[in-house]
Amino acid sequence: MRVKVIVDGREYEVEVEELSGGKFRVSFEGKTYDVMAEGLGIPLPAVPQSVPETPAVSAPTPAPVPAPAPSLASVPASSSGGASLNTVTAPMPGKVLRVLVREGDQVRVGQGLLVLEAMKMENEIPAPKDGVVKKIYVKEGDTVNTGDPLIELG
Repeated sequence: MRVKVIVDGREYEVEVEELSGGKFRVSFEGKTYDVMAEGLGIPLPAVPQSVPETPAVSAPTPAPVPAPAPSLASVPASSSGGASLNTVTAPMPGKVLRVLVREGDQVRVGQGLLVLEAMKMENEIPAPKDGVVKKIYVKEGDTVNTGDPLIELG
């Protein structure tokens, strides 16, 4: 159907085709736009190129999901091949963005130890238990793989 619209005092003639679910295809001056009309039950004409279009509204960003608790993997504590169950390891591959603690710091279970970026998301790695930071194996900017040692707690 052809519809006349007025934008900023200027009259335009547009071709409107109803698609479904409040969606319409609008043709104007050789260009085609897909538009939505919510609750109107009538077509919503497209805006000409010379008038800026209203930017699309995106869904709200969901709250970040806490990273899974890091595993307490077996990591060599010395060259003798001994293992330490107090070593926090990387739960996923990523890049160390921030180290939140220093060697000698007292930490509580759930306290953030470092921030690991994985798939463009920041994941705070929490302390799995109360303790003292004995050794930090990584620094900001390091890339780690799943299971790499991050921090040793005592």
